[in-house]
Amino acid sequence: MTNGGSWNNGTCICTNGFEGDRCQFLVDEQLCYNGGFWDGIKCQCHLPFYGPRCQEVVDSLDLGEWMVSAVVELSVTVTSEEYSEQLQNQSSEEFKNFNETFTKQMALIYSEIPEYYGVNITRLSPGSVVVEHDVILRTTYTPQYQEVFGQATETVEEIIMNVTAKQISTNNSCPALLCFNTTATMVQNVTIDYDPEEECRQKAGPVYSPYFTVEYKDQTPYCVSPCMSDFNVSMNCNMGKCRLETTGPRCFCLITDTHWYSGETCQWATSKSLVYGLLGAAGGLLLIIIMALLVFSLRSRRKARRKQSIEPQLYQWHEEVGQEPGTFRNVTFDLHEGRKNYQNPGENGLSCQTRVHVRKAKADKTARKTDNPSDVGGASRITQ
Repeated sequence: MTNGGSWNNGTCICTNGFEGDRCQFLVDEQLCYNGGFWDGIKCQCHLPFYGPRCQEVVDSLDLGEWMVSAVVELSVTVTSEEYSEQLQNQSSEEFKNFNETFTKQMALIYSEIPEYYGVNITRLSPGSVVVEHDVILRTTYTPQYQEVFGQATETVEEIIMNVTAKQISTNNSCPALLCFNTTATMVQNVTIDYDPEEECRQKAGPVYSPYFTVEYKDQTPYCVSPCMSDFNVSMNCNMGKCRLETTGPRCFCLITDTHWYSGETCQWATSKSLVYGLLGAAGGLLLIIIMALLVFSLRSRRKARRKQSIEPQLYQWHEEVGQEPGTFRNVTFDLHEGRKNYQNPGENGLSCQTRVHVRKAKADKTARKTDNPSDVGGASRITQ
């Protein structure tokens, strides 16, 4: 690690002002990526980004406390109020007063249901006042939320049927806030609103949402990417660090003091000492080969010089031997044969044909000297 960084569970933790796998890069202050902004001290990042310059993508997104909602669509007929056209205008005083009274009455009716959250009037129509509305139920997420809402909606239906059968006008007088028509109450539909996947995708953003998913752990939903450890979707980078990019999760392999790591999931380890040893052995072998080639080259040059020294000697021998007048001799052939059969500079080193030529040449030379009268030395030698 460099610049004061520390190693923690396969990740380099850098001090302020530095970044990189080994904290080797200096952070350029006031430069924030991915929509982040400089607050005078550091970059403030938007989800799903983090880091000194908002250049990293988080491994998981906090969804907070999950609340599951259910909507029960109901219709009741209020007989203690008169319908007017002003009730169609939700900004009018008539509508606001009616909405306030109706909300208080429903809160009293459903007070024994823990999941009750409120009502929402969707439509008012004449016939006394026909009130179409939603009863909103909410609860904290548990794996059994469907059973909880099933029981709650049954309780809502049971209570409203019971109340509208009892809470009626007597002698045109209503003892409660509102009175109802006994036979006009209807439960039309029940909808449970629970989609953690959608919230997870929204928080991840359009670019990275394909790589985030909701996974449950300890009965709690988590919005995680493959770079989050200890989940079924987790990507095992072995001796590396997972980083989410626009093309998907990717493993960045580490380099330690003793090993290099490589592969798509950093699954291959290469020992530095082994590589250095092999490089040393290869270098030694290469040096031996170079020395062998050098020795071979020197020996070849020496042999070539030795062969070249034969030609002048053969030319000298032919000059000494001479040539008989009127005869033809293939000197090139003799030289070739001399090179081919040469073993010793003396006569014993010559080939048989060459020795014959040499001896014949010597005999002819001796004969010419004997026949020449001017060759006194020769005559003297013969007389003697």
